Amino acid sequence: METTFDSGENITSEGNNKIYKHKRQKLIRILLVIALIISLIVLFYYYGIKNRVYKGYSVIKTINCSAEGNVGFEKYKDGFIKYSPDGVSYYNGNKEVWNKSVSMTNPLVDVKGNYVVIAEKNSNTIKLFNETGEEVGISSTYPIVNVKVSKSGSVAAILDDGNAAYIETYTKNGDKFASGRTVLSGDGYPIDISVSEDGTKVVASYLAISSGTSQSKVVFYNFSEVGQNEVDRIVGGFNHYETTIVPDVEFINSNTVVAVGDNMYTIYSMDEKPKKIFEQKFDEKLLSVFYNSEYIGMVFESADTSGKKNIKIINTKGKEVTNIETEYIYNEICFNQGYILMYNSENITMYSTSAKKIFDKNYKGNINKVIPETKTTLAVIADTKTEIIKLK
Repeated sequence: METTFDSGENITSEGNNKIYKHKRQKLIRILLVIALIISLIVLFYYYGIKNRVYKGYSVIKTINCSAEGNVGFEKYKDGFIKYSPDGVSYYNGNKEVWNKSVSMTNPLVDVKGNYVVIAEKNSNTIKLFNETGEEVGISSTYPIVNVKVSKSGSVAAILDDGNAAYIETYTKNGDKFASGRTVLSGDGYPIDISVSEDGTKVVASYLAISSGTSQSKVVFYNFSEVGQNEVDRIVGGFNHYETTIVPDVEFINSNTVVAVGDNMYTIYSMDEKPKKIFEQKFDEKLLSVFYNSEYIGMVFESADTSGKKNIKIINTKGKEVTNIETEYIYNEICFNQGYILMYNSENITMYSTSAKKIFDKNYKGNINKVIPETKTTLAVIADTKTEIIKLK
């Protein structure tokens, strides 16, 4: 009688297979647990944080800064600036960081990153400030119509000598590094400009009259090496706005431009030269436009006579993210990071980008301006004082 025994190799192979299967099952269980934890975190963020409802607020600071007189306010860094014909001040926390004197009857102001630019309309005077209050003076070649600043401190200005319009650009040190001229009777008149974050690209909207009809052109300039061989540094132009006036063009991030007209809007990408990404026409009356680096917000008047408004939030690819219907009468609407903030003289309301109302509260005082410092901390500028409030 012959007896057969398994070889050592077979025994080892079977043992290895069992160990492999055990380890594989253990790994799968671990991955499932991790996936479950991630899902719970996402759900907690979405429902517990992003869509958290705030029932009230507390005043955490009071600043001796009022809205009395001919003054304006803009968000700047983690605080805000206050400007008037006599000066410009930067407030952060509960204190005034710096205060600079200016003498301007009709100041134009723009803020980006660490820089504040202020110019006297119809004059040749431009002043640029950084976060420490350091001042750079710029003298334009012709009277100023509009002025914008980039996050890098580059400045672009629309100028007008009565016969032609000009776009001049300056470095953060005040040196002019480019200029372009347009003949009003032919090219049209520049009505808005915006500068890219690095200061090398400019987009301008022109208003022209053709056969008795107003129409717009959107023109792109590149002042880097890319545009050095192009006529007037123009690297792209779009003149298909035949029945549209485009009063608003904006670099919302380093490479995305939004052009908003009275009956359509266009999203462009511009790494070096512009490319149309998305375009949409609309029939409703456009009431407001607001931006951040990720989204475009537009408020439309309802087509019926109900007095309702539609707030549409669109991403940089043109996809609609949110549509909020409201009867709220606002003085201003803006993004507050991931929230939509709107207010009037007595109330502050916020929505999440998933259309959930997360805050709705009347304020004890007459509101002139609300400036978000964080998602849940707001500077409320009233007639006689400024309060920093914390939502709770």
